[in-house]
Amino acid sequence: MNRLFTLALATTALLGSMAPLAQAQAQDWPERPVQLVVVAGAGGGSDYTFRLLAAELEAALGQPFPVVNLAQASGIVGYTTYTSSPPDGYTLGQLSPIAQFTLLGQANFQPESFTAIAQFNADPSAIHVSADSEYQDLGTLIAAIKADPSAFNISCGGTCNASWDIPFVSMLLGEGVDVSKINLIPAQGSAAALQELASGGIDIVLCSIPETTALKEAGVVKTLAVMSEDRVAIDDAIPTVKEAIGTSYVGGTWRGVAGPAGMDPALVSKIEAAVADAVQQDRFVKGMEDRGFGIAYLGHDDFTAFLGEHFAQTEQVLNALAGK
Repeated sequence: MNRLFTLALATTALLGSMAPLAQAQAQDWPERPVQLVVVAGAGGGSDYTFRLLAAELEAALGQPFPVVNLAQASGIVGYTTYTSSPPDGYTLGQLSPIAQFTLLGQANFQPESFTAIAQFNADPSAIHVSADSEYQDLGTLIAAIKADPSAFNISCGGTCNASWDIPFVSMLLGEGVDVSKINLIPAQGSAAALQELASGGIDIVLCSIPETTALKEAGVVKTLAVMSEDRVAIDDAIPTVKEAIGTSYVGGTWRGVAGPAGMDPALVSKIEAAVADAVQQDRFVKGMEDRGFGIAYLGHDDFTAFLGEHFAQTEQVLNALAGK
């Protein structure tokens, strides 16, 4: 009994000594470069926005924040790399729509696999048709899809079951459409999907508004609605879904900073505060606005809750698409 009591006292003392050590580590962070893993290739939206963020973090914290692009296997390699790293704040990474990988059996990520630190960007999905489409408003289009779900070729503008089509399918579900019968067609990126739309091979493209600018200016594409709470600054003539049909449906892609599970709360708070400060800097704001990217900040608690909601919504949509 005395031996057990002594062991318990020693364990309590060890745990007590670790708390000040963790606090000191958080206070001193960063003492060396911090790697930011981006789960997409160089030159795209994720790369651009994270490099903007990295520049502000470097300026504020005095250490390099090198961006490492690990896009292999649709980003699974990047996610695996940083979630498998020590939870010391020196390997962080991009957290974006991810639930589809687990639900489709491609990986085994769960909300608990991550420490969701802070979201800094969100870009709403939008619904695009050809300029000469017979469906010139969202209500008419939804009614036609509901009447004959299989009659439309709908491009996700990339690999399906992710950023752009999950909110759209969720909207169709809410409007009573049998989504198990719709045709979702993957494309090699939004640009390829929009060219198919222009040539008549695709009826609907789901992607962000900035990606359609050139074809819209050429009179080839029309955007029926944007899936956001408010109209977007890049083209405030486009109505929101709520304005178009009377019910709000919101969604799209989003980007945030995360780390592996098990990070010390004091360290998380410090990184969260650094990101919150970075997204308010004039250089960051201008850089985002120049390319049409939306700034949408969520702190640790809200981002963690949102991640759980993302998994739940994605599961609901994928089950509906499979007719479950």
